[in-house]
Amino acid sequence: LLLTADFTSIIGCITVLVGFWRLRLMRNHITRVIAYFCVTSAIKDIVAVTLTLSKAYLNSKFACYLYAVDITFGSFSCWMWTLCLAISIYIVIVQIHVVPDRFEKYYMIVSWGLPLISCIIMVSTPNLVSNVGSWCWIGAKYPGYRFGLFYIPFFVIFAAAAIMVGLTSHYTYKVLTSGISKTVESKHGAYQFKLINYIIVFLICWVFAVVNRILNAFNLYPYATNLLHTYLSVSHGFYASLVFIYNNPMMWRYFGAKLLFPLTLLGLFQETYRTLEKNKYNNNSSLQGATPKYMSQKTCQTSGGSLDHSHQSQGLSQGQSGFESGIRLDTEEMSLEMSQISIVSHGNSSTDNLGSNSSANDLSDQ
Repeated sequence: LLLTADFTSIIGCITVLVGFWRLRLMRNHITRVIAYFCVTSAIKDIVAVTLTLSKAYLNSKFACYLYAVDITFGSFSCWMWTLCLAISIYIVIVQIHVVPDRFEKYYMIVSWGLPLISCIIMVSTPNLVSNVGSWCWIGAKYPGYRFGLFYIPFFVIFAAAAIMVGLTSHYTYKVLTSGISKTVESKHGAYQFKLINYIIVFLICWVFAVVNRILNAFNLYPYATNLLHTYLSVSHGFYASLVFIYNNPMMWRYFGAKLLFPLTLLGLFQETYRTLEKNKYNNNSSLQGATPKYMSQKTCQTSGGSLDHSHQSQGLSQGQSGFESGIRLDTEEMSLEMSQISIVSHGNSSTDNLGSNSSANDLSDQ
């Protein structure tokens, strides 16, 4: 079960990274933060698989400490990148005049620095690390260290991420229910779900670990919670990857077309393959019509899907709406009505900007 969770997480994270590598239109600040999460998670799981298969941690003190560091650093860092993702989505949707790219270096410092501090304390404390069954970690005799170095930071990080997601969802709710367009308001549930699903995965994958460690502190070791703790916590990278792919129609169309191609040689799913292939550069959630590559490039550049820092800065300086630069990056497309709502909500009446948005959305709907 442990190896299955590790392998699926590695496959999921590598799939997301390949998608970002192949689909250049998706490269932006939000996807870079997701990529940092996936790289961290993949490295953590690769090290864990190697140590589990070799069983070196059973006989080598160095391997045992390495396993403990891998779990602590990798998991803690993934939590931090999840929080950074929540902060970035809030910035690009709500604080639209702030360029989030400049925060990436600080994200790296805290997302890799804070876990490193926990690891240094853990390995420098005598006899703290030991074999705890399927891996090495802080021994059961030290619940204070377990919570102080690992689970209390989890609670703090999750609470902070939940607050950021709540603020973003509250903002989108106000805008989407402002009465400007019933068509846009009807899509509120879909937009909101894509804003919160990754934080839900974060909670589900780690809540049983917290419950299990609380029970362990009272010398209780129920099989069910231990099983859920082991599988879900290790599978965080896998389920997070599924969410990242689901939130980006361009990505799941791309991989869907790749998976169906061998079957088309046998005469199967040919129409579905043609539809996916035809729309693979279209980030709309529906499959209505094709979006040629040159059209989708124009759409992405004018609707906030900046390919580099200069494009994003230019768009923001022109009064670009938070929804345009935000939801499209991590969720789905924004219609013309949504552009109007966001511009009105920020008091922006730039005719030129609205005109370019209209043109871009006309193209994306073709």
